[in-house]
Amino acid sequence: MEKDEKLVLLVAKVKRGSNRFKIFLAIEDNMMPSDIVRKIYGKYSVTSFNLVSRALRELKELGLVKVLNPKEKTGRVYILTEKGKKIKGYLEN
Repeated sequence: MEKDEKLVLLVAKVKRGSNRFKIFLAIEDNMMPSDIVRKIYGKYSVTSFNLVSRALRELKELGLVKVLNPKEKTGRVYILTEKGKKIKGYLEN
């Protein structure tokens, strides 16, 4: 499989999940899940926090985000990987 084809498949995977898509586009460097919850949903709730946490886990498995402090149980900080930045560029255009 060619490199461009893999990127297209990743774009499709991100777009397929409406929450995953919103959360991925909301990520800026050095964001904690609670920051993303407030940015997207406007207020903190357990349900929205669970949605964000699950989407971040999926995005991490896809190699699109990275945790800067993985040993921490709370207060994890997320950034986009280089691959994630490339995918975000495709999605924002």
